[in-house]
Amino acid sequence: MLAVGAASIVAAYLAHRPELLYLGSLTALLPVIAVAFARFRRLRLDVARSFAPEILSVGEPGRVDVEIVNLAPTPTPELEWTDTRPWTARTARPRYLTALTARRGRLVVPGNTTTVAYELTAPRRGIFEIGPLRVVIADPFGFATGQVSVGERDLLVVTPDVRELPDTGLAILSSDGASMLVRRAIGGDDDLSTREYRTGDAMRRVHWKATARHGELMVRQEEPRSHAEARVILDTRRSGFADADLFRHRDEPESDPFEFALALAASVALHLARGGFAVEFVETAQRQLAPVVPVASFLRTLATIELSESTGATGGGLAADPSSNRNRARGSVFAVVSDADPATLEHLVSQRAGFDLAVAFIVHARHPLALEALSNAGWTCVPVGLDDTPEGAWRAVALAHGARHAR
Repeated sequence: MLAVGAASIVAAYLAHRPELLYLGSLTALLPVIAVAFARFRRLRLDVARSFAPEILSVGEPGRVDVEIVNLAPTPTPELEWTDTRPWTARTARPRYLTALTARRGRLVVPGNTTTVAYELTAPRRGIFEIGPLRVVIADPFGFATGQVSVGERDLLVVTPDVRELPDTGLAILSSDGASMLVRRAIGGDDDLSTREYRTGDAMRRVHWKATARHGELMVRQEEPRSHAEARVILDTRRSGFADADLFRHRDEPESDPFEFALALAASVALHLARGGFAVEFVETAQRQLAPVVPVASFLRTLATIELSESTGATGGGLAADPSSNRNRARGSVFAVVSDADPATLEHLVSQRAGFDLAVAFIVHARHPLALEALSNAGWTCVPVGLDDTPEGAWRAVALAHGARHAR
């Protein structure tokens, strides 16, 4: 069009034909006007997003609903739109947005609002900005297009691949007739039922008041309770993961075993919490995670936790020993480690005596140090590979525990 306009203007002067001058000027101006239209036109659109589910897991497909409202007193043309996502911003295909009618004051006008939706799958955990909405504007002749951003950004929380674990009966595993995970009396002896003494029952479980009342040895028979305690320990030191790399691409996890360990530890903690346990989540480095309850804040911190360079004393939670208080029943502890350093292993070994049940998940370890040290200290060790699942690792606990006691 510019070339035709320029040729028409030259021809107008050479042929002394004023109509060619008018034609050339109009033809040359049309592209200029189109560029100005696409460059300087602004849209008054209000954009509101909602995510389903509100908190997404890595690899889990989610839905984004985008409500778009035209706030301008003039209608909008048909537009192309894309929603900015940090991991697919350059590859998202544009979609068409139907024309929206003009707004008339505060009245709700049919066709003034529309809702569009799309699916997204996050390839990594974190808290990501979704948006703004990018809209392509074209002039009526299609000579020029321009892209404008409308609306605000919204935050999407993406957690590790936390799974719902199966009920394997761990809450009632026992070796001497007492519950291994839930043996805790709240409120005194009235909370306990009793039965006759049987050969092999531990003398510490004798209920002396009931014995005096019945005239024969009676032992405590404790029922599973919803306020038992459990501890989940996660190694968050960089030295505990042999593949930890500070210089990986930002779209890649810093350590694949750590990502799996984080997902496994979180799955165990939430499974126990849903089962009524009071769960203490302990990190071997400085604390980054919120308490397991409320769950929403715990999941949000799961999205942002990072490996720590800490090489000092292990996290404060590991120093506490529940066996130091004789009035407090021992509970269970679950540790998730990979190639834990000697300091971390030393703390874990010292923890074993304080719990009825101690399970260590050894994730993709390149060296046998952790497995040997914890096994020798009495931990039930479950080796886990990156191709395994948290559900499979949890089922393996019951098998490994049974095999250990069978020996």
